[in-house]
Amino acid sequence: MPPALKMTQVVTVPLLRYRFDATARMDKHFHEVEGRTLFFFPAASSHKDGSWVFVAFSSGGSCCLFRGRVRTQDSARYVGSWVEFPITGMANLLKFTTQSRRGRERLAADVTVMVRRTDGAKALCRIADVSTEGARLNGLPSLLAPGDEVAVEMIGGPRGQSDLGTAEVVWARMQEAGLKFGKAGAGRLALMNVVTQAEAVKSSTVEIAHGAGCGCRHNEGPTEPALPASAYRRAETR
Repeated sequence: MPPALKMTQVVTVPLLRYRFDATARMDKHFHEVEGRTLFFFPAASSHKDGSWVFVAFSSGGSCCLFRGRVRTQDSARYVGSWVEFPITGMANLLKFTTQSRRGRERLAADVTVMVRRTDGAKALCRIADVSTEGARLNGLPSLLAPGDEVAVEMIGGPRGQSDLGTAEVVWARMQEAGLKFGKAGAGRLALMNVVTQAEAVKSSTVEIAHGAGCGCRHNEGPTEPALPASAYRRAETR
């Protein structure tokens, strides 16, 4: 493999990490209210109330990324904060990921890109997570369909380091799409640098493990503070 470019830092994703063990009742930790899900992250964080973060949930050797908003809690009895996700069914999604592992781990990236179809249609969106083989786009208009070929370019990157190459759309739903990049091409080095930076963010983030004495193992609720008042407001759009 050719040497990596000396690249400007483009991955500055706010990341939290949490690991469930095999005996955890994950469904007890995810609280669904008004079309959203709340999870209590039991560790101190520098992220302010209302800020967007990625949470990497690990279970059984697999990892699944979700993006949500921090919701602080005021009880002195607890250390940590709530994270509110604009989706439901997260426990089932995690179980499915554990049973069907990807070939390459996806890493949180949060990089703004422009995608352009071969017919010239283009859209500004965000790479939510990335691997050496693919990426998940978020915030898309109804532009892409499976089988489309797109060029992907980072916004705000230095000249000569922004082109991530071409990719095939392998799935598309709602405001998201999955891309598969070619294994060669002019954008390969830039893509590898994004992956390297995302790996560095992950490595520097402490992973919090599911508590050994958690009551969920006995079909009881985890020890957590009351849900934040924001849980009962109408769902926000991403």
